[in-house]
Amino acid sequence: MIRAAFSTIVFAAAVLLVVAPAVHAQEVWGAVASDGRQNFGVAVGMATREAAEITALGECGGGPSCRIRLATLARCVAFAYSPNGVASGYGAAPTKDGAEQSAWNECNARVVSDSCSIRSGRCFE
Repeated sequence: MIRAAFSTIVFAAAVLLVVAPAVHAQEVWGAVASDGRQNFGVAVGMATREAAEITALGECGGGPSCRIRLATLARCVAFAYSPNGVASGYGAAPTKDGAEQSAWNECNARVVSDSCSIRSGRCFE
C-alpha cells in the first residue's frame, strides 16, 4: 500500500516536471501604450513584460507623451477611444471579444454618451 502511494507521488511529480515548463512557456505578455489621445501602440504574444512594453511604446506615435496603460499576461488586449471627452479604455482577456468589451466598457464609463470605439483588438495565436 505504501509502495503504491509512493509510486503515485513519484509519477505525479514527474508529470509536473514535464507539464509545468510547457504551461509556463505558453504564457504570453500583452501591452497597450497611449498618449491619452489618439496615438496608441499594442503588443501581443511577447515572452516578457519588458518586450511587450517596449513594442507597444514603439508602436505608439505620440512620442514621449506615450505611456504604458496596460501590461498583462493575456492572449488578447484591446484599446478603445472616444474623442468626446477624450476618454480611453484598455482591456485584456483570453478572447478578442472579451478584451474589446472590457476596453469599451472602461472607456464608456468615462464619457457621458456611448461614444467610444475600438481602435485595436489583437490576440496572440
